[in-house]
Amino acid sequence: MAKKSHRVASRQAQVSKERKRKKRSQVSQRHLMSAGAPAAPSTVATPEPATAPSTVATPKPSTAPSVTRPASTRQAVPRYQYVIADLRKIALIAGAMLVILIVLAFVLG
Repeated sequence: MAKKSHRVASRQAQVSKERKRKKRSQVSQRHLMSAGAPAAPSTVATPEPATAPSTVATPKPSTAPSVTRPASTRQAVPRYQYVIADLRKIALIAGAMLVILIVLAFVLG
């Protein structure tokens, strides 16, 4: 059976891949939205009697707000999930080595 840390790392890799896919799809959707929707066909007003000049309706520019966001000032904070467990292991090994050195100092000294 795989170690817990390996399983957790594997799961985090999957989540990271899913997050990247989601981010790519959001970027492509934003790109499509910023390119603009196809414009509606322009309509031609029917001419009135000969006394009024005919007018052609001109398409108005899109008034929809653009979907641009300012550059993100927040950066992803790395998650150090293994740090505490690793520090405990290091402290245990260092303590054991210190005890061994003290015992050897009394035995050999």
